[in-house]
Amino acid sequence: MTDPEVSAAGEILRAAGIPFVVVGGQAIARSAATTTRDVDVMVATRDYGRAVAKLRGVPGLAFDWDDGKLCRFRILALGGVPLDLINSDAFAGTRTGGEFFDYLAREASTEVDGIAYGSPEAVWYTRLLTKRWRSYAEKIVTNVIDGVAADRLSGVEEIGRRFGTEATLAERIALVRTELARPEVAALIRRS
Repeated sequence: MTDPEVSAAGEILRAAGIPFVVVGGQAIARSAATTTRDVDVMVATRDYGRAVAKLRGVPGLAFDWDDGKLCRFRILALGGVPLDLINSDAFAGTRTGGEFFDYLAREASTEVDGIAYGSPEAVWYTRLLTKRWRSYAEKIVTNVIDGVAADRLSGVEEIGRRFGTEATLAERIALVRTELARPEVAALIRRS
């Protein structure tokens, strides 16, 4: 069953003709419990500017800001739940944003109720490539405690090799694995 926030975002984006894949906490929620309400969607670089412009004219959406990589709207009918539009270019490494989005849409997502959700590997990959990667590393540890298999980190490494970001990811994935190996964290994982 699709969360109301994702359903609302999906209706808005489909009506505007914007191809997207849900990433972030809502995608992780397909594999483990999370408490997120915001909706993060990735669009292809080639569609980003057009998508932002189209959504700025949609009734029921409030525009907050756009830095060219991430644009925040709020879904007013849901009390202002954030809808973040993410430019795929930031995750493409040595390839194009379009290539990353196409990979995400075709190979690293699953469709449920007509909405594509990024795989945990793809979500973790994007999280570990942001400026806030350390806080996202903690979220990844929490995702594993909540039931996402830790061996999916190998899939993150695979994506890194494919897009030429493996050097950047190496230290970050090592930190996550170190945290997962801590005795108190390992005990929590065994209990779940």
